Amino acid sequence: MGQYFDLMIVFLMAIVLVLIIMPVFRSLAIRFGLVDKPNARKVHYTPVPLVGGATVFVASLIAILINTEVISNFSSLYPLLVGAAILLLVGIIDDRIDVRAIYKLAIQLALAYYVFASDIRIDSLYGVFGIYEIPEFLQFFLTLVVVAGVVNAFNLTDGIDGLAAGLAIFGFIAFSVIALLLNQLYLMVFFVAITGALLGFLRFNLSKHKKVFMGDAGSLVLGYILVVSAIMLLQQAQLIGYMRYTLATVLGILALPVIDALRVFRRRIKTGYSPFRPDKTHLHHLILNFGVNHKFASAIIVSIAILILALALVFGSYFSITLSVIVILVAFGMISGFSQLNNQMTIWHGKVEELEKQ
Repeated sequence: MGQYFDLMIVFLMAIVLVLIIMPVFRSLAIRFGLVDKPNARKVHYTPVPLVGGATVFVASLIAILINTEVISNFSSLYPLLVGAAILLLVGIIDDRIDVRAIYKLAIQLALAYYVFASDIRIDSLYGVFGIYEIPEFLQFFLTLVVVAGVVNAFNLTDGIDGLAAGLAIFGFIAFSVIALLLNQLYLMVFFVAITGALLGFLRFNLSKHKKVFMGDAGSLVLGYILVVSAIMLLQQAQLIGYMRYTLATVLGILALPVIDALRVFRRRIKTGYSPFRPDKTHLHHLILNFGVNHKFASAIIVSIAILILALALVFGSYFSITLSVIVILVAFGMISGFSQLNNQMTIWHGKVEELEKQ
């Protein structure tokens, strides 16, 4: 009982800290020009402070330092905290002066190598397509690609109010359950702290008058913590069990941002553009074209993520993880295909209206 009381204290403390710190960070951001300015690709019309990620990280870190479980296992959090702190700094600089994509990728790959060197690595495909153990050179390659890939994919979800935070909250709640099953209580405390901090952030992110964005400093950090935590949980599941549930949960949580990023990159390359060229073809942009507002669009996408996790758990737990992957791809393909069809109809309707005005 005391353990759950401590969790509640950490959770509430993270929320309160965000509510206290955010106004200070918001004022500093406005003063020093750390704001997201509107342009043709953006869906907001006034400059918005980009300190949500920094506030969430600071509040979470302070909140976990009062927990004895975290203090006794603090060294195990080094790969998570060190990498997150570096990406936080990179994100803040990027939010201020726009760091070139190639430099950010180099830093992400360096951090992925740090993760691998810390013995947090993808050492198996866990039965996907019948493959289990893989050689060390492939472990190295996959760890670097997956860590950097998920960090970038999650960064791309931060396009409308509430989406990146909503997906992260959903992910950390699911990971908290897995951490509890695997008796990784220090990780569970960390996930609970971030969840509380993100809920506090939403108070500002969804506000009309005191709005704050996550910024790259937030989305990069959240993507990094999610993917590195996922690998840590998978490694622990190999040792003590619950592998099917852990793997299905990891796939279900990371699937939506990764598949959507791959879809967008493929489309850009197919049309002759750079895969890193910004546009409005992400799933959240497609959902907005149904005529819904940001909050409702974010709720729809988080609901899709919940559906994908449910499919992953059902098919991964009772059939096979390979079938689970196939079902997830088919489900996402149907949803994105329908959304793209609506987008094309919206474009066509707009062209017809323009012709009628002539």
